[in-house]
Amino acid sequence: MLQGALNIMKQTIIQLIAGAFGSAGYALVFHLRRRYIPLVMIGGVIGWGCYLLAAAHFHGIFLPTLIAGFATDLYAEILARVCRAPSTPFFITSAIPLIPGGTLYYCMDAIVRNDLDKAGYYGQTTLLYALGIAAGMAIAWSLCDFQRKMAHMSAIKSASQK
Repeated sequence: MLQGALNIMKQTIIQLIAGAFGSAGYALVFHLRRRYIPLVMIGGVIGWGCYLLAAAHFHGIFLPTLIAGFATDLYAEILARVCRAPSTPFFITSAIPLIPGGTLYYCMDAIVRNDLDKAGYYGQTTLLYALGIAAGMAIAWSLCDFQRKMAHMSAIKSASQK
């Protein structure tokens, strides 16, 4: 029993490290400033960690991916304000561990082999991953945008009262 728990913990740590370095690799490909690479690596760990935690508690693909996409975009929005930079590069590179490359590959392979049952399954799985990431990002972005607009309105109102 203890050995099983240690194996799961070891596997989780390896996945988190891989998520960090995967994000760093894409940060280099996208020519992100080198000083942001450690921050992007943290974003990869946050995104994949949230996915693993949510997947342990919720059945299916969509909800864990939505939660991870939300957390990753929220982190990117916070980084954008702190670093005074756009949030898009932070989100894209931090979300790399969430991208469903494996299921997309298996879907395309099944289509080429004319195995439409497997292609449908993998296509549906890929779509659920993509929708989860997009929905999580949209929710986080909307909340952050609403907060910025409320802060701007509050500033305008307090300036007009002076």
